Parts: sequence; C-alpha cells; structure tokens
Amino acid sequence: MKRLMLNRRDFLKSTAITGAAAAFGGPLLVTALSKDSAKAAETAATKIVKTNCRACIANCGVLAHVKDGRVIKLEGNPEYPMSYGKMCAKGLAGIQALYHPNRNKHPMLRVGARGENKWKRISWDEALDIIAKQLMEAREKYGAESLVCSTGGGGNPEFWSITRFCSAFDSPNWFEPGCAQCYLPRTLTAAVMYGGPDTSIADSNCLEIYDLEETTIKTLVMWGTAPANSCPAGGGNAVNELRARGVRTVVIDPRLTPDAAKADIWLPIRPGSDVALMLAWTRYIMEKKLYDLDFIMKWTNLPYLVNVKTKMLVRAGEAAVPGGPETFMVWDTKTNSAQPLAYPWNDSLMPALEGTYTVNGEECKTGFQLLKERCEPFTLQKAAETCWLDADKIEEAIKLYALNSPGGISLGVATDQNPNSVQAAMGITVLNTLMGNVEKPGALMQRFKSSGIAPIFTYIVPPAIKLISEEQFKKRLGTIEHKGLLQWTAAQPTAILEAILTGKPYKPRVWIERSGNKMGAVANAAKWKDAIDQMDFIVHMFMYPTSFSAYADILIPATEWLETNMPVESLNMVFARQAVTHLWETMDETLFWSKLAKRCADLGHENCQRAFDPEFMGGDLPYWNSMEELLNIFTTSAVNMTWQEFAEKAPFEYMPKQDWKEYHVYQKLDPATGKPGGFPTPSKKIELYAEGFITLGRTGAPFAPYPLPPASVDYDPLPYYMEPAESPLQGSELAKEFPLVMTNGRLPYFHHNTLKNIPWLREIYPVPELWIHPEAAEKYGVGHGDWVWVESKRGKTKGKANVTEGINPGVVYMERFWFPETLDSETHGWQEMNVNLLSKEDAPFNDVVGTYTLRGYLVKVSKADGPPPGVWLKPEDFKPWLPQPSEPTKDVEV
Repeated sequence: MKRLMLNRRDFLKSTAITGAAAAFGGPLLVTALSKDSAKAAETAATKIVKTNCRACIANCGVLAHVKDGRVIKLEGNPEYPMSYGKMCAKGLAGIQALYHPNRNKHPMLRVGARGENKWKRISWDEALDIIAKQLMEAREKYGAESLVCSTGGGGNPEFWSITRFCSAFDSPNWFEPGCAQCYLPRTLTAAVMYGGPDTSIADSNCLEIYDLEETTIKTLVMWGTAPANSCPAGGGNAVNELRARGVRTVVIDPRLTPDAAKADIWLPIRPGSDVALMLAWTRYIMEKKLYDLDFIMKWTNLPYLVNVKTKMLVRAGEAAVPGGPETFMVWDTKTNSAQPLAYPWNDSLMPALEGTYTVNGEECKTGFQLLKERCEPFTLQKAAETCWLDADKIEEAIKLYALNSPGGISLGVATDQNPNSVQAAMGITVLNTLMGNVEKPGALMQRFKSSGIAPIFTYIVPPAIKLISEEQFKKRLGTIEHKGLLQWTAAQPTAILEAILTGKPYKPRVWIERSGNKMGAVANAAKWKDAIDQMDFIVHMFMYPTSFSAYADILIPATEWLETNMPVESLNMVFARQAVTHLWETMDETLFWSKLAKRCADLGHENCQRAFDPEFMGGDLPYWNSMEELLNIFTTSAVNMTWQEFAEKAPFEYMPKQDWKEYHVYQKLDPATGKPGGFPTPSKKIELYAEGFITLGRTGAPFAPYPLPPASVDYDPLPYYMEPAESPLQGSELAKEFPLVMTNGRLPYFHHNTLKNIPWLREIYPVPELWIHPEAAEKYGVGHGDWVWVESKRGKTKGKANVTEGINPGVVYMERFWFPETLDSETHGWQEMNVNLLSKEDAPFNDVVGTYTLRGYLVKVSKADGPPPGVWLKPEDFKPWLPQPSEPTKDVEV
C-alpha cells in the first residue's frame, strides 16, 4: 500500500506553494511591489488603482493595474496594515474570476424545464418586473412569509441588504447556511458575555496580532482555526511573523495544518469533543489557581451569588447611581452574610469567590462555584479519553498557555459546525478571561476604536428591522426555539427546509438565492433538492452559474469584487474598494435589493413604499437609487467626504495609532457616573456566568424588537459538553458500521464554494482529498492516491485518498466541493464529490442558535474504481476557463 510519510518539515514542503508560484507565472505574474516601484510602473497607458480584495472576507489591499479599461495585473498594496503587501491565491486569481468566459453577463430567463440549463437573455427591466410580480402574487395568495431569501459567503455579500429587503417585504425568512454554522455562535457569545468582538483571526479580529513590533503577546492558542489556510496573506502571515519573533503557539485541530506543523504543541482533537477539552482546561486552571484572581474578583460576575433554584443572579436592588448597573449580592466573609456589592467594587467587603450559602432561605452559590462544579468531571484523563488525546500533552498545552502571559485563545470556525457551538464560544471566553487576557497589551480580547464608516464587517447597510410587522416577525422559522439567531435576524435553515417539505407551519414557495453554491454548502444537500422541486419560483444571483442555477427560473448577474465600491476599515486606517472596471450588465447586489424593493413599491407594496420614505426610515436610511448615493451617506457622516473624495484620498488614517489602540477600555471613567465604564453588559462586568442567555431564551431580549414566547428549555448560562449524536464512543451499531469521524476545514485556494471554476486554482487542487491516517487506510484497504467512496447514513460520495500521518487516526477530513465542468450533466456538478451529501441537517441542534452537524458525524471509507465521469483532473483540462479579456461597459441603469 502506498503511503505518504510526513514529519512537520516534510508536511510544509509537500504543500502546493511551489505549484502555486509556478501557476502564477507568465504575463499575469503578480508580485508585491513597494510604493516607489508601484509608482514607477504607472504610465500614461496604464494606471494603478488602489482597491481591496473580496475573494474572501479579509479585504486585503490590492494595486490593480488597468490599461484601456482592462485589468492586466494585480499585486498587494504594502500600505494595507494587515497583509503588508501580500496576496493569497484567491486574491491573485481575481483577473481570472473577472474575465471568466462563463460569467453571468446578462439577466437570463429559463426557457426549458428546470435542470435543462436552457435560457434566453432578457433586460434588467424585464427581470425586475417578472420577479416583483411573482413576489406580489405569492404575497397576495399565500402571505409575505411565502418568500424565502438566502445568501452566503464568497464574492461581495452584503448581508444586511437581504435582511433589509425581507423586512421591507414583510417576510420573516432569510437564512445563510453559515450563520449558526459559521461565526454567529462566536459573535453572539462575545456580545452576551463580554460586549466586545470575538477572537476570530479569519474574520479580521484579534487585532493585537498585527502589531508585530510592539505587541507583548507571548502565547497564542489557535483552537479550530488555521489562518495559514483561511487568510494566508493577513492573519496567517501575522501568525508566522509572531512565531518568528518568539511567540509560542498551540494548535488544536484534528489535521496537521501548516499552523499545526509549526506549533510548539499540536493536539489532534476528535471533532465535536472540543467543549470537553475546554472544561478540562478550565478545571486545571481553577484547581491549580493559575487564574488572575484580582481580575476575576473585580471585573467578572463570578463572585456574585446565584439562586440555584431560579438560576438567576441575586439582586440587591436598582443601580446605586443613575446609568449604572443593578447591584448584585456577594457573600461577605468578614460578616459571614450576604451583602450588596456596589459597582464597581467595595473595599470594605471581602467577597467569597466560591462556596454554597443560604440567603433568605434559598440555596445560593457563587458563579465561580457553579463553574467549578460544571468542570469537575473533566479531569485530564477524562478529556484524553473523550477527545482522543494524550493527557500529558493536554497538561503541557495548558501550562504553555497559562504560565506564559500575556496571550490569548483564538477560536475558529471548526467549533461552529456542531451542536455544541455556542458552548465552545463560551468556553473560550471563560479561558481568556480567567487568565485576565482582556484589554491589556498582548491580549486578543480588545475593544480598539472604530472609524464608524463600516460598522458591521464592512457591511454598511442597516438591517432596518422596524420595517417588518410584529405579526410577521413572530412567524420567523426556528427562532422562537433558537433565539440567538436574532442577533443576525436570521431564520433556521432546517426549519425552512421542513416547512417547504411539510407545509408546516406554512409553506414557503418563492426563493431568491445569492451565493456560490447552496448545493455544496447546506447539510444533507440531497434533501434540499427535494425542497427545490416544490418551489414555485426561484431566482439565483451570483457572478457565474453554479449547481443551484440549474434549478432557477431567473439568473441575475452580480458584480465581481473588481467591479464594486465599498469602504474598508483596517486597524486605524480606512481604504476604498474601488470599481476598476465594469463588464456586461452586472450589478452590485446591494443595489439589486434596492431596485427590487422599488419595483415592489411601484406595484403597491405598502412596506416597500415606506422603505423609500426618509421621514419614516429616519436613522435607518431609506432605500437608495445608486451605489454612489448609498456610499455618500456613510462617507459624509464618518469623515465628511463624498464617496468620490474618499476614494481619491484613501487610504488614510482616521485616527492616530496611539489613540486607536486603547487598552483597558473598561477602566475608562464614564463622565456621567464618575465610575469606570466597565463592559457593555448588564452588570458592566464580563459575565462568565452568562445570565443573559437565560433572558435571551425566555424573551428574545436584547435582539428581538418584540417580546417573544420562551424557548422550550432555558439556555444554560455556563458551557456544557454534549457528546455528538453520532458518537464513536457509545459502541452503537451505527458506530460499528460507520467507524470514522468526519471533519472539514478551509483550503487556501477557495473561499467556501467559490472559485472552483478558476483554472489556476483547480490546477493546484483539482479534486477534494480525503485525508486518512495510515492505520485506517490499511484497515479499509485504501492506498495513497486511490479513489474512494465515503459514506454516511445519509448519502455516499467520492474523494481521492491522501494517506497521511497528519491527521488523528480515527478521523477523516474532506473539503466541500463542486464541479462547474459538469453543470450540464445530470449531476449539475454537486453530486460527484460533495461532502455535504453526508452531513447531518436534523436534530439535535444547538439550543441557542440551532446549529446542525457539519463536522463530527460518522462515516465509512472503501476503495472505488475510479473518478466520477466528466471531472477534470489534468492541467490542460482547465484551458477553456482561461480569462477572455472583455471591453468595459457602462454601469446598468434601470
């Protein structure tokens, strides 16, 4: 049996970096230039435009060389402070994406049966009229809730535009297949427990890591994140630079990723067991008293008393000062009694950190005591058994983190993709806070100042929730039970799927979709095809056709990132993503949603009419007739410039670095109270006993604009471990039939399901690999390079075996994939090698946000007879996709 033998050095050498460099040779060679060399390259015939990439969400700075309206070269902009002039394979492929011969060039109307891929060109006016009339007819016949909209990562997603449109139409249902499976668990938890940003490197937080010369960070733990893969030019490069400067790293990932290969300690954890390991880390730190006692006592709510019966903090009364938090009770060891602790602290008291007490006849415990009891079962040995790790290595990793401060733990997307998602984010918040790694130099939890120009992930459109009526809002599918989704105002995907299939509580019938390929992103994709077959009308909007396009009735051509304008914030600077050309009849999706709302308003839709009324909309901003109109509002309010003035001046500092990078924000005095401002939580402390989750589950506050009925079960205020539903530990018949645990992960060549049609990138990585350990490969008769079947209880698909020691022996890894070259076949490109034919869309879900299972389910592997028919494997196969430069066109006017 052939086998790939790896040590860490060999692993790095075996990556496709050399192949990538070779693939990017020739006339479109892309290199990073200094400011001076970039200026020297500009001639009368060629201009260099400063813009920002959007091939993923990192927004890296780009210098686009434009000649006669055509983009001829891309290189990194060294002014961009998070990528230092670097670009990754995704960004470097921008020209091939822009000039791809298979771009969606014009609005298209289906003329054959669904799935035949037969279309005719129509005008934008026709397309908008057809869509608006279909929406209004469905609304009249079935109600506004019959409309479902969806979006996804990749390209230029303007998430709040879709939320805003649904609110204007009075539909409660939009979803994003990531959302609760990608990032929401972390943003929600950070908001509830801390009131600041999460610690995701890939999502451009963890801003402390980019200050390479001045940061005092000593230890960086990367838990379920691989920045060398997900954001190579930005976060990946920063981590590499920090490591070169002596920063110690721990990587927790089933795979030997490039970051794991360079780490001081690699813990190849069993997917889905992360919270068990987090609780073990917490237990060890508490038991050994390695925590920052002063910070925990004064700036967390762990000393506060909790009524065991009600699960709520014991309150003494209203705020002691106007604008301050409520006063909570502690157990004072001086008087041996419960006493109110006025914010922020009272030196005359000596609160107990742990213990059980009786207060007014009720049993009460401190938050610390409850956390300690929650962690008690998770010894190092228990964690080792549960997580398939070595107990000594676990202890070594904990000590490296706890004894080398300052530092921090960055949590990635891996833990978002199983039902323990929110609890994992809670666990990381606990671990960062216990060590006092909050808002001090070298910590990852920071609230550095913002320009205000791009308030939410560079998505400038306010969601305008007030447009939707209370009656319709309460019809949002899945969010009564999973109220955490309301932070993003989203519905739960499986609840939508089941409503389409069963008609309960009502049946969605019209679907407007915008993303790279839903059929590769949703769990148990084959079941979604059954739902598609029941839809009356489907619209797909993207830059090029995908598998989902085959089932649409209208295709809408969206702009590539080189055709779009948007403000971008990076550290203490602002940049302008500028349209450097425009091709065919493509339209910025942000403008599309506004145009569609206007058509619905013209047909008599009252909500949509109000959406264009400046007096009614007020601070939520009425809809816009052009992108420049929208952008002017934001740049004028933030920096007192029009968009054109802003784009000409950018990049520039909106604030000096020493003012932007403000540490210990919680200690800053509030002029209204004369006391420290604390944290933006109800108690103004970091709420490690997260009572806010209880309130959220019972009422929807603070995210619901209207009171909601309670979830069936209270959300737990402390992290808890839930063993995956398909567990290899239980000795079940399922585990005997499907003995391996499946995980996924990011690749440096693609963003989610996008860019699978780029010839350079597919030459590097033509098909999805199945990483399998040599022990498992031998057991199941698989050799390195073999084609294999991968099967779960839901489906079966193919992959190509990568036999490697760089993965936990009981785990296999496979990345989501689809094949544009087979779009016209019966499979429509999504059934050949798609790991999401195997994943689990049904319960159990995460209680707070409804996460289903994309990682941590059971599969089996067997040898196959060869690749799926029609899939391209050789470099020459991809020649039909090479770019075909086209003449620039005027922006669409409708």
